Amino acid sequence: MTTPAALVMNSVRERVRRQITTPVLDCDALSLCLACATFETEALLELSHQRMVCAEALDRCDDLALTADEFDALLCDASVAGPRRTQLAVALAAEEDDGECKKRHIAIAKAMPLTLKEKEPQHLWKESARARARVSLAMIRKEGHAQCLETALGSVLVSDHRRIEDLRAQTEEEGIDLIGVSALISAVSRALTG
Repeated sequence: MTTPAALVMNSVRERVRRQITTPVLDCDALSLCLACATFETEALLELSHQRMVCAEALDRCDDLALTADEFDALLCDASVAGPRRTQLAVALAAEEDDGECKKRHIAIAKAMPLTLKEKEPQHLWKESARARARVSLAMIRKEGHAQCLETALGSVLVSDHRRIEDLRAQTEEEGIDLIGVSALISAVSRALTG
């Protein structure tokens, strides 16, 4: 039986093969599609991909971007099982030692105070590095962030939506921590394709 993540990876692989003339490894293809879905696409691509790949990806960004449904399927419990779950947990734990990552988590928690008082979202946020990574990446998506947040935490209270939008606007205006987000995308991509 094919997992949701395998289906997403097949789609990512095919999409990148059609859109990018340079051969790209699965790990790089996934990180490219994740970066194309963010509102700092150009800077993230320049940081992590060759110039030719970056130029082609920017020209075809909308076609390459990982959709909200693909994002959710890629990181859902059914997709991340066994050894991949362990690899991802180790990779994300290493990323969370970074001071900028800790600041990002504090800002996100302040944007969702009521949601994170609820039992299930609170448990996921406190106990799962994968949930925190999903939320962090969802917050910087160009489209579908609300759906991805909802799926990552089980629910997001409507009363927190305004603060979430304020944080997104602030982040977009000030810019993201490019090195930290690039490292997070790389860690997720390596763990899911390794």
